[in-house]
Amino acid sequence: MTNKEKFLALVAKETPNSLEKNKVRIKNRAMLRESQQIAIKVLKKLDDLGWSQKDLAKEMDVAPQQVTKIVSGKENLTIETQLKLQNILDIPVLASYYENKGNESGQWVLIIDKKVERFATATNLVMGGYKSETISKKVERQFYKKESYQMAG
Repeated sequence: MTNKEKFLALVAKETPNSLEKNKVRIKNRAMLRESQQIAIKVLKKLDDLGWSQKDLAKEMDVAPQQVTKIVSGKENLTIETQLKLQNILDIPVLASYYENKGNESGQWVLIIDKKVERFATATNLVMGGYKSETISKKVERQFYKKESYQMAG
């Protein structure tokens, strides 16, 4: 058997699954983004509180390795874990955080960020070949960039 035949025998037995792997990776991309955002919130809050990951593990009643997985941003967090993080650290993880905070104060404020662009245009006109004149126009364009809700302080 030649090397080429051996190679073809090895390759032919394997089914290409790179397409399947890519589909799974793309499907998990949104989950990973959310997990990374939660990890950032947890790390910031731990820094604010002066807590270590071990302190958080103790409060959550989990192993320190679990907290390490959470702050790595690659863990698919259960609802139970998300609720523990939200309640212990008082950080927004789930939509219920805002509902609970809204019920406490009973007031919400709508914030709209408005973006205004101003620019000037210049146009050169030639009249009869003898005279050139410049006309400037000022134009303003307004649109709403972002809408969000915030609790009244």
